[in-house]
Amino acid sequence: MTSLRNRWFIGLLVAVACCRSAVAQQRLIDSLKTALTRKLPDTSRVHAYYDIANAFYKQSQTDSALAYLKPVVAISTKKKYWDGLGDYNRLMGTIRTHQGQYEEALTCFQQAIQQYGKANNLHSTAKIYHSLGLLYKLMGNSQGVKAYTQQGIAYMQQAIALNQQLKATHSLRSNYINLGILYEDLGEIRQGRECFLKGLAPMNNTEVEPEDARIFYNNLGKNYNVEKQYSLAIQYLEKALAINLNLKRYSSLAHNYRNLATAYIGLKQPDKAVAYAEKSLEQLKRSGDAPLSYSVHGTLSRAYAAAGQYQKAYDAAVQYKQIGDSLVNQAKTRTIAQLEGHYAVQQASELASIKASAELAKTQAVAQVEANKVREIAAIQAAEAQRLAQIRTVADIEKTRAILELQAQYDTQAKQRQIADLGSRNLEKTRQVEYMSGGLGLMALLISLLIGQYLLIRRSNRKLATQNGVITANSQQLATQAEQLKTLMKELHHRVKNNLAIVSSLLSLQASNLQDEKAVQAVRVGQQRVEAMALIHQRLYQTDGITTINIRSYLTDLARSLMYAYGYSDRDFDLVIDAEDRKLDVDVAIPLGLIANELITNAFKYAYAQSKYPRLRIGLHTQNGLTLEVQDNGPGINPDDWVLRSGRPSFGKRLVTSLSNQLDGQVEFIQQDGALCRLHIPEARLRAA
Repeated sequence: MTSLRNRWFIGLLVAVACCRSAVAQQRLIDSLKTALTRKLPDTSRVHAYYDIANAFYKQSQTDSALAYLKPVVAISTKKKYWDGLGDYNRLMGTIRTHQGQYEEALTCFQQAIQQYGKANNLHSTAKIYHSLGLLYKLMGNSQGVKAYTQQGIAYMQQAIALNQQLKATHSLRSNYINLGILYEDLGEIRQGRECFLKGLAPMNNTEVEPEDARIFYNNLGKNYNVEKQYSLAIQYLEKALAINLNLKRYSSLAHNYRNLATAYIGLKQPDKAVAYAEKSLEQLKRSGDAPLSYSVHGTLSRAYAAAGQYQKAYDAAVQYKQIGDSLVNQAKTRTIAQLEGHYAVQQASELASIKASAELAKTQAVAQVEANKVREIAAIQAAEAQRLAQIRTVADIEKTRAILELQAQYDTQAKQRQIADLGSRNLEKTRQVEYMSGGLGLMALLISLLIGQYLLIRRSNRKLATQNGVITANSQQLATQAEQLKTLMKELHHRVKNNLAIVSSLLSLQASNLQDEKAVQAVRVGQQRVEAMALIHQRLYQTDGITTINIRSYLTDLARSLMYAYGYSDRDFDLVIDAEDRKLDVDVAIPLGLIANELITNAFKYAYAQSKYPRLRIGLHTQNGLTLEVQDNGPGINPDDWVLRSGRPSFGKRLVTSLSNQLDGQVEFIQQDGALCRLHIPEARLRAA
């Protein structure tokens, strides 16, 4: 009787978990902790620990959930309580699935099936089959392997078979929802639709509840959208919309409005599409669902484009791409945690090889094209000059010869006219005819020479045009190669940034496994240095400049990220960025960014422990070189403390000093309303970068 009473008490506490708010979850945890102070049977104690762990998991407090799961497995193993062991492995599998550790999750679920089988617990076994179906769906989507998705369908069908046997109507409807989505993942749209329709049908003398109906209607609308049956899609989506409006499901409303916008885009009604897409965005702001934000901005961009609002379409497309990059980076970070360390070294080596090969190929190609171009132009100019000289020489000779002949003939005729009988007009006419014939002959000769010269020049012009075409083609090829190199450099910076993100993730994982607080702090400081370098490479591939970055924007992002990392916000911290816009070469930006990271981090660590109104000023001026100033309003610093002495200084001091020497810069520390650090880099060093 006592056992039954305690079991009822634990069951009452579990019922409280139906409330989804964080306050309700905390009340549940507090109540269960109170129950643990009482004398309970072992099985009731197992359920109490499990329910606390499950409540912590729903609050995303995984570490606390794992801590309360340990007694579950210890007590259950000792008492051979199979239901308790099954519950432990089911929740562990769910946690590992959420963490992206799919193989560990699969092992946990398989063990849970065996343990529930020993306890003859068919209801929990059906839930495990459902969880296995969802796990294989995630594995299929993340790795692009259809076989995993097909295995997920098989497990979901096993869950359906058990729930039909048990007449578990609510679980059956959930099974059909996810089975339909699995079929859609394989591209089997009609089979997915059949599952949704089965889930909507009456089961065990019960009708579908609004909570389930809204999900089926929305999925059917999306299903018909895929097959371009937009009118049918709208009918189901409006049914889902009515239920979600009544239940105030903001995330689901965002889905409905997005799918309605897609349907009206398909029906070529852009005004309605824009209206629904904008409503989807409004509901999205209430839900805060990042993956949903990605699809909503994509639909919004297409709706604006269909309506001819191209500027809005472009702005939405930019946000769509940024969110997509963020989601991809999150997925990569989760995957990277499972890779071995040598991958980063191998990848860096490959990238270095690619860069070296690209630079060599570019240099060789440019040199070859330039050499060929110079030789061809020189040959063309020499040939043209020789032809023009020949033409001028021939023309001058012919001209002189013709003039001399005319002059001689004229002199002879003049003498003959003086000597000859002026009365013989017939003879004179004959001679005039002879003169005209000679002139015509000479004119014909000159015309033939001019025609020959014209044909020769025309042939030369054709050859020059052909050679100009070759030169133009080579120039276009050089432009294409330059653009390809620019794209390659952006991809290189993107990959370097991703590799640094890998290192940062690995350092974060390492820090979570350390017990020594000093070691944890050291690893996290190293992680911040890596992230400071990663931020530079992110700037490089997100802008058109592939070797320079805007140092003002970089310092602003760096300071804000460190401010948030040390627990400050814009409301309780005065951050002043007094920096000029200046683009710096990456060879200067990286060491300068690391120096700024060290100085800002030092201020957050030591300057504000006793300050009610913390303030940090970051200045950057470009007069007579480049001057960086970092000033806090803390207790200040003794400049002698930063002088490197014979003793072993801190790594931060050595790093700042080394990087300053690398930039040929001078560092000075001043006691001025707190600590002021000033780094000056001469203009000559900036031009040399």
